[in-house]
Amino acid sequence: MAPAVAGGGRVRSNEAPAAAATAATGNPCACGFQVCACTGSAAVASAASSVDMDIMATGRIGPLNDESWVGVELGEDGETDESGAAVDDRPVFRTEKIKAVLLYPYRVLIFVRLIAFTLFVIWRISHKNPDAMWLWVTSICGEFWFGFSWLLDQLPKLNPINRVPDLAVLRQRFDRPDGTSTLPGLDIFVTTADPFKEPILSTANSVLSILAADYPVDRNTCYVSDDSGMLLTYEALAEASKFATLWVPFCRKHGIEPRGPESYFELKSHPYMGRAQDEFVNDRRRVRKEYDEFKTRINSLDHDIRQRNDGYNAANAHREGEPRPTWMADGTQWEGTWVDASENHRKGDHAGIVRVLVNHPSHSRQYGPPASADNPLDFSGVDVRVPMLVYISREKRPGHNHQKKAGAMNALTRASALLSNAPFILNLDCDHYINNSQALRSGICFMLGRDSDTVAFVQFPQRFEGVDPTDLYANHNRIFFDGSLRALDGMQGPIYVGTGCLFRRITVYAFDPPRINVGGPCFPMLGGLFAKTKYEKPGLEMTLAKAKATPVPAKGKHGFLPLPKKTYGKSDAFVDSIPRASHPSPYTAAYAAAEGVVTDEATMVEAVNVTAAAFEKKTGWGKEIGWVYDTVTEDVVTGYRMHIKGWRSRYCSIYPHAFIGTAPINLTERLFQVLRWSTGSLEIFFSKNNPLFGSTYLHPLQRIAYINITTYPFTAIFLIFYTTVPALSFVTGHFIVQRPTTMFYVYLGIVLATLLIIAVLEVKWAGVTVFEWFRNGQFWMTASMSAYLQAVCQVLIKVIFQKDISFKLTSKLPAGDEKKDPYADLYVVRWTPLMIVPIIVIFVNIIGSAVAFAKVLDGEWTHWLKVAGGVFFNFWVLFHLYPFAKGILGKHGKTPVVVLVWWAFTFVITAVLYINIPHMHSPGGKHTKVTHGHHGQKFLGWP
Repeated sequence: MAPAVAGGGRVRSNEAPAAAATAATGNPCACGFQVCACTGSAAVASAASSVDMDIMATGRIGPLNDESWVGVELGEDGETDESGAAVDDRPVFRTEKIKAVLLYPYRVLIFVRLIAFTLFVIWRISHKNPDAMWLWVTSICGEFWFGFSWLLDQLPKLNPINRVPDLAVLRQRFDRPDGTSTLPGLDIFVTTADPFKEPILSTANSVLSILAADYPVDRNTCYVSDDSGMLLTYEALAEASKFATLWVPFCRKHGIEPRGPESYFELKSHPYMGRAQDEFVNDRRRVRKEYDEFKTRINSLDHDIRQRNDGYNAANAHREGEPRPTWMADGTQWEGTWVDASENHRKGDHAGIVRVLVNHPSHSRQYGPPASADNPLDFSGVDVRVPMLVYISREKRPGHNHQKKAGAMNALTRASALLSNAPFILNLDCDHYINNSQALRSGICFMLGRDSDTVAFVQFPQRFEGVDPTDLYANHNRIFFDGSLRALDGMQGPIYVGTGCLFRRITVYAFDPPRINVGGPCFPMLGGLFAKTKYEKPGLEMTLAKAKATPVPAKGKHGFLPLPKKTYGKSDAFVDSIPRASHPSPYTAAYAAAEGVVTDEATMVEAVNVTAAAFEKKTGWGKEIGWVYDTVTEDVVTGYRMHIKGWRSRYCSIYPHAFIGTAPINLTERLFQVLRWSTGSLEIFFSKNNPLFGSTYLHPLQRIAYINITTYPFTAIFLIFYTTVPALSFVTGHFIVQRPTTMFYVYLGIVLATLLIIAVLEVKWAGVTVFEWFRNGQFWMTASMSAYLQAVCQVLIKVIFQKDISFKLTSKLPAGDEKKDPYADLYVVRWTPLMIVPIIVIFVNIIGSAVAFAKVLDGEWTHWLKVAGGVFFNFWVLFHLYPFAKGILGKHGKTPVVVLVWWAFTFVITAVLYINIPHMHSPGGKHTKVTHGHHGQKFLGWP
């Protein structure tokens, strides 16, 4: 049986070139490809341009089938499904439009609110406040910004759609009765940087869920990048690979969900989807026992390694002052970071390591043994193969900028190209596991569907566990994922958000799409204005006969490469792998059939070489190729680079959720996380990747979405002004609006009412709750006053003084006692300067409201209804900052009375002091007139 090939196809030995065209027309296709554009395979559209017009004229053109990949076997003539549709004509995913009853009013109200807001601003400009012009000008600028930022956020949401994968069609089309499959190969990258801040048990669970996922075993390879280079991570993965020989068959036998063992065994109920119930209970009890032992070994690894080191160093007569090596279980020295750090063996200074923990499996099913005394679990009818697992730790040396996660991803890309070289790449953070075993197949559906050859990546939403039930700090962020990203799927596609993303490998190599249509479903005619008329691709020498004689065909300036060969680095083996990943032709199938996944010594040495610290010197990695460097948010920039080339992306949201990770529920860690994201966004705005200057291949509304992503932290400047000045106005007597009129209230009412209705409609089509929407708004205000403001300051300092910005790794270890309270970390207060501004805003609004209350009681303001709007606004601010105050003062599971007590205490004390301390208010008490403005008119108290 032929192995998985880089192009994702499988060619049987009895199939001649252009078999699909032969089957359809009786004559071979003149282009010589196994499945080519002539027979309608959109997924191999790279072959389409290689067929010149004269060949198209002489060759026989078969029936179109835009849903195929390679080696698709069409059903027999007349074969249909239950609905009567031809089996191979059904799409592998379907696109569902949002209900018109929600979408049309949504669009109309956006337009109505825009008009009302424009009229409101015109009124504000025409009604100046001559006694406080600085206040009036500043408030006008703020209102302009709020309206502009709202428009940036709202316009890309004009055409939300839902895409749903059809796994039944995928299985019928690509899976064969003998258990083999023609699905394309998939390389899964897992990145970790510190086994102490990112628990190794979490990383092991992530790997186990990947190995147990429902995807062809011989086409699924897992790569783990360990930037710490520590033996602890390697041995944890070695233990995981041993446990996988039991866990993976158990999952297949009984249809286990989820397939991360830690999450599965924490379930209160265990849905039965396998064979006999009694057998399932016995198997589960046995596997649970083995998993508990596995956890014990994982948790004791650090101690065992240190103990082993002491024994080996004592046996080798280690002398005081000499380096103390770290020893592996087989008695050899570890090449990476040692427990007792020394030169060439410490973090940031160690050799590169590439080790295969689980070899590539065979291409046919291997059934396990029946139950016996030595094997209590019956796997006689279960495929016991485990996907390939590879450990990689790239070389690190002092003086080299290793570019954090982006550098690790690029090293993984090069090393994996030499081993499995799958045409698709999925990247996951080490704290994310596969929650739905069908997640990989669901993502592949969007890569194999009609016109999917122009899709660069498929983004899954991020879901989290361990978040407190009230989601106090909006960790789930569903407004962004299920609202903004889903809406962008109706344009050019969602942005790349760092994890849970499936890539087409050639897009990482800076290939252009085979064709460009930036119009999308919303504006299809727009694509013709920017369509490419010419795109160079490999020519006729890629027929099967010449492929055998020419390993890397050369046609055009750089052959298969869109950039000069030196741009990819000094590794001929790696450069030779690029055509096999970019062109699913008989060449790749013939290569894979002869070679398979190569893990010989020479290949492993070359894999280490391409992960060397100096490999990227004088290359295009991080600039033109791969994940982009010199930015905190390498994910957003990398996706942006693909979009400006004309590539599209798609959004895949399934249930049960595809991937689940852990989120920092502690306030300090959450603020630092948002600070890192917002800083990275502003870095993009002040760099050459500013979306204002992106290519014309970027969809107009997609460009607006990227502008919004890169400018939203600026909101902090205006929001802090608007949450403090109205409260201070009660003290100073100078208000933003001097004399409101009826039209002012009309415009303001329409603006607020349409905002609420738009929010309700958005909540409905996005599938989120009103509570999630409101919680998102609460944390938005907290983040704006803390992380966003700090991000603006940091980036301005970087731009002006050219000072680099560094961040610490977000810790995933809880600080509280999780055994007593799973959410104990929620209220562990870790002081940070980011908390200063929100605390100031809270006190300013309490004091402002207290002063207004005191002036009404003291008689300074006889018309108390005139200040009701300002006081209401103050309490609105305090209500939005309630989660922040609760986080630093409250207790989980109890009513945070202390928060309310402090607020009330501050309010009362301020009011009493204002009334009783002389000179804090005008003499004469209630007989004193209200502060006068221009021409003696009274200020009516609107903030």
